[in-house]
Amino acid sequence: MVKLPKTIFLTFFVVAATAFAQTRAPAQSAASAAFQQQLAQARAAYFLDLQGDSNAAGIAKKDFRALKAEAPNNPVVMAYSGSLVLLEAARTWAFWNKQSLSQKGLEEMDKAVAMAPDNLEARFIRGASCWHLPFFFHRKQQAEQDLTFVAVRATPAVKNGTLPPQLGAAALDYYGKILEDHSQHVEAQQAFREAMRVDPQSPGGKDAASHLDSNS
Repeated sequence: MVKLPKTIFLTFFVVAATAFAQTRAPAQSAASAAFQQQLAQARAAYFLDLQGDSNAAGIAKKDFRALKAEAPNNPVVMAYSGSLVLLEAARTWAFWNKQSLSQKGLEEMDKAVAMAPDNLEARFIRGASCWHLPFFFHRKQQAEQDLTFVAVRATPAVKNGTLPPQLGAAALDYYGKILEDHSQHVEAQQAFREAMRVDPQSPGGKDAASHLDSNS
């Protein structure tokens, strides 16, 4: 169901907390760095889970559960947590739980984006997670909006270090597919080329290259 490009391992940026007093700054920075490291490990497990690593699935759930307990209102943590619940809904054999799990996962991702609508990572996770949902979820348009939102901001965000290149290329690759679906083939080719410029060696960049090859 959730088909993010494989082997996307994000490069994470540690942002030091703003100090209210000089004597408190080292402690705040250390706490921020520790949280970012935990988040990086949880993300890595999440993407390994998407590749089918059954061990990583359990690690991702455990790590994000701990992060959510520590920072319940962090939109990025909420987005990944919701996506994991959606994955659980897709995989469970208990069909009677699928609807409730799907609803829970979607609501959590919606809450994350509502809390921080300009957060590119949260928007990308929701968009990519919903992109392949069945039509009766009525999420296709929202997924397109999320992925478009990220894609049109991807290049400058990668340049200023607020978005990892792999993620920027993936967003642009999705955007190219969206444009193709709307018969905007020239614009789609431009999006694929931009994905390659942003990170040609990433899964998104390579997938974009394959679309250019197939249309050349």
